[in-house]
Amino acid sequence: MCPDGAGRQVERNPMKRILFVDDEIAVLDGLRNLLHKRRREWDMTFALGAQAALEELARAPFDVVVSDMRMPGMDGADLLRVVKDQYPGVARVILSSHAEQDMVSRALAVAQQYLYKPCDGEVLRGVIERVCQLQSLVTGTAVREIVGRLDRLPSIPDTYFTLTRSIEDPTVRTDDIARIVQRDPAMCVKVLQLVNSAYFGLSRPMSSVAHAISYLGLDLLRGLALTLNVFAATDPRTSARMSFEKLQQRAILTARVAKQLVADPNEAEAAFTAGLVHDIGTIILALTVPDRHAEVVRRSLATRTPSHIVERELLGVTHAEVGGYLLGVWGLPLPIVEAVAYHHGLPAERCTRMDAAMALYVADALAAHALSGPHRPGDAAAGLDMSALEAAGVARELPRWRDLAEREARAMLAREMNRREVITL
Repeated sequence: MCPDGAGRQVERNPMKRILFVDDEIAVLDGLRNLLHKRRREWDMTFALGAQAALEELARAPFDVVVSDMRMPGMDGADLLRVVKDQYPGVARVILSSHAEQDMVSRALAVAQQYLYKPCDGEVLRGVIERVCQLQSLVTGTAVREIVGRLDRLPSIPDTYFTLTRSIEDPTVRTDDIARIVQRDPAMCVKVLQLVNSAYFGLSRPMSSVAHAISYLGLDLLRGLALTLNVFAATDPRTSARMSFEKLQQRAILTARVAKQLVADPNEAEAAFTAGLVHDIGTIILALTVPDRHAEVVRRSLATRTPSHIVERELLGVTHAEVGGYLLGVWGLPLPIVEAVAYHHGLPAERCTRMDAAMALYVADALAAHALSGPHRPGDAAAGLDMSALEAAGVARELPRWRDLAEREARAMLAREMNRREVITL
């Protein structure tokens, strides 16, 4: 039987409440007509201006707020900041016809999705529908509120400062920046959020961090990511509670292994990126519920129980679900979202082939095994459901994959040791 993230409850709420905000009545009327066919699925309210929106929010709960950016008095970014602070469980979408860098950066600090105005009706419906589907898959509102409070993720100090120095070098190449960004889960997530926002109008989702950086260009990355603080160096208080370096090490190894388990190039790229960011939910929990997360770590170590099982017991949610939900509402490609959400247990219907989700599920277990020290023969299957691999027709490959993971781990640790020796010298 294939593991399925045991005990997850599906929230039953057939009518999602959506609040649309604009300062022009004609625009609101246009949205009402555009979305008329959704009236049996969504309970829609149309507010004329930010103040009216705040009154509606105080009157009854909403699931999603879609706001225009430029409005007199309180603009869309200011409105969504209030929503973020007072109603963190509400998903936030911004609509803007303005491409100025300061406008984009202000919106990205508080909006989980950024849509260019005028927005294609199918795009708008698709974004809202996806957010509502993600909300229906999480237990209660805990995950939504945890993710809703975030506007940025912490980056590992060494990586952050290396990027800061490199991006100001006029001779730096895009490939050099991509290699730096790929070392840091938070930076990977934010770059992919930027490039996959409807603002950039891509014809299909982009899963490759390197391609995303090339598409965005160093000037935009410099302006949005550094000068305007899309990324932030790690808070020392957070660093004291958890090892970002160990998370980074495991993420890189998992990504390298996952990519080599998939034959299809597109699936392999999605598997690689998913590996880089698969434990982003752990960072979120450490930031938003630090004391409870510390207890999860303590109990997991004391009882030798996997952290995601202890998280389920103490928090009612796992870091995999938190990470998957964050990536989903931030608009990352669905294969990456699903792979992250299911990396500790695939639904039975997903145990049919070696895709990005299956590759990450296997690679995560193999990476943990390879980094845990000397092993006995056969230990690499620990934590993996062999029936899932058999259902996908790949169980016989496990010994080869175990050797691959251990070779990658040895090579990575050797590179890290050499790097530290260079720094010491």
